[in-house]
This record gives sequence, C-alpha cells and structure tokens, in this order.
Amino acid sequence: MTRRPYFSQADICTHKMSLEKLRGEIEAVDLEIMRLIKARMDISIKIAEEKAAVGAPTRDPERVEVVLNHVARQAELSGIDPGPIRNIFTTLIRMSESLQDKKRGSE
Repeated sequence: MTRRPYFSQADICTHKMSLEKLRGEIEAVDLEIMRLIKARMDISIKIAEEKAAVGAPTRDPERVEVVLNHVARQAELSGIDPGPIRNIFTTLIRMSESLQDKKRGSE
C-alpha cells in the first residue's frame, strides 16, 4: 500500500493561495491576449480598406504562408511547439479574413 504524503492544513492553504495567484496571473495574460487580438482585428479592418482601394482580393495565400512560417520560426526560437502556434495563427488569419469580407461587403 502506497502512503500518501501528509499535508498540513497550512500547507493546503498555502498551495491553494499560490494556485489562486497563478490562476489570476493566467487570467491577466488572457485579457492581454484578447486585447492584442482586438488590436489585430482593428488593423485587419484598415487592411480591408487598403485592399479595396487597390482592388486586391481579401485572401492572399502567399501572405498567409509567410505569416505562418514566420510565427512558427519565432515559436521555435522561443522554445514553443510551432504546431499549435500555426493553428492559433491560422484561426486569427481566418478571423481577419472574415472581418475583411464583412467590411468589404458593407462598402
């Protein structure tokens, strides 16, 4: 039979407080990520306006690959698995394209 380590009530409270503090830090980072996504979407609207002005299509597969390769390289340099980063940025790009379609459709 394996004995479980003994944790005093004080240990449990300390770990609970530490866990709550760390979760609070994650929530703050999440809010910052959302703020940055909003900023990215605001820039996407400006890009839609520029594309419309020059008659460029919303979707630019070559540019998408450049962006995805760039963020994958940056992820690797940062010690982050590039696969999920590519997925996240694929989602962000799709969000941008959808927003640009809506913007251009309203003109």
